[in-house]
Amino acid sequence: MDRYLSLALVAGFACLPFVCIAVWMVFRFFILRKCPYGTIMVVFRRNNRSRIVKYITQGSTPVIPLIHDCSYITLSTFCFPVYLNEAPTRNNVHITMSVAFGVEFSNDDNYLKNAVNSMLGKSANEISETINKIICEQLLFTIASFSAEEIFSDIKKFQTQIRSNVDQSLIKIGMVTNKMDFVDITDDAQYYLEVARKDAQRAVEQAKADQAIK
Repeated sequence: MDRYLSLALVAGFACLPFVCIAVWMVFRFFILRKCPYGTIMVVFRRNNRSRIVKYITQGSTPVIPLIHDCSYITLSTFCFPVYLNEAPTRNNVHITMSVAFGVEFSNDDNYLKNAVNSMLGKSANEISETINKIICEQLLFTIASFSAEEIFSDIKKFQTQIRSNVDQSLIKIGMVTNKMDFVDITDDAQYYLEVARKDAQRAVEQAKADQAIK
């Protein structure tokens, strides 16, 4: 009896490395999942996306079959050329403008959670539509809060306010702007022409004054 027990123990110890290798291979190839570069990997309860277990942006994490499942959100930069036609200002002058935005996911972990909750399960087109809607809403809101005179007399202040309002809304879904380029802006009352004329006149008068001092 002792002989058979000894043989069993020896066989057991001999098989132990193979068992460990088999367990490691199962864990490595069937349980451990790697997060691809440039994505958020979201682990959630199987058949219930709303129950998020964890999310990572790099490295690997275990995903237990039959209990967990995972999905990925691409951390790409979205480009949005936006055109608004005759958007009303506070004093009811209508602005037509073209502006291009670059939008990306925030690298702040506190806001990535917002992105996971709002973007999980959505396609790239659905994400783009959500972002575009937010941008258009904030552009219209900002234009409506300025008069035409305020816009064209201090265009930099107007642009800064647009970006601030857009960022405050985008951060709610875990995203921020990384660039904003104005392509064109005009108005139906031609305030922009009047402001440009006055600026040119001031520049001429200043040049004359500087010449007189010399």
